[in-house]
Amino acid sequence: MEKISQDGIELEIREHTDGDFFPEKCPICEGEEIRRHTYKIRTIQDLGTPLICRRIRYERIYFKCKTCDSVFSIEHPLIPIGARYMPGVIKYAVSRVLERGDSIRRVTRDLNELHYVKVSLATTEKWVNKYGKKGKLSSEFSKEKTPTGFSGFITLDGTFKSMKTKKNDRKVE
Repeated sequence: MEKISQDGIELEIREHTDGDFFPEKCPICEGEEIRRHTYKIRTIQDLGTPLICRRIRYERIYFKCKTCDSVFSIEHPLIPIGARYMPGVIKYAVSRVLERGDSIRRVTRDLNELHYVKVSLATTEKWVNKYGKKGKLSSEFSKEKTPTGFSGFITLDGTFKSMKTKKNDRKVE
């Protein structure tokens, strides 16, 4: 683990590699003659604290089978394939929006300012839509119970107009 200090904020870099999980055989032909083919190093963002900016330096290794000449990689147990953010960042954002009721804009701002995770509003919204319950509503509303006190009138534009005239309303003639 490497630590670098800048402007009073520590940058903590953790390193993970697929080299720790060298495959025993080829997943395609089951051959045992495997060699390391190439690699790619990426930086993945993780949740930090108000004084620590945390990043994961991840080395994805591609292996080549000497028997069938196929190139493959393995899935790291901690880091999903193609991840730009650690799973904890996504769970944090989704739980704050869905369970605590915070706005997506506020959660995105907190991720950027307090946790040093550079994320856009659209990305946070995409996480909430994907892992939340958007689009999973019942399409058959006739089988659902009517809420108590429902007047039977629904507006399409989201406004509500009272059916009774109130004391201070102007009388329309």
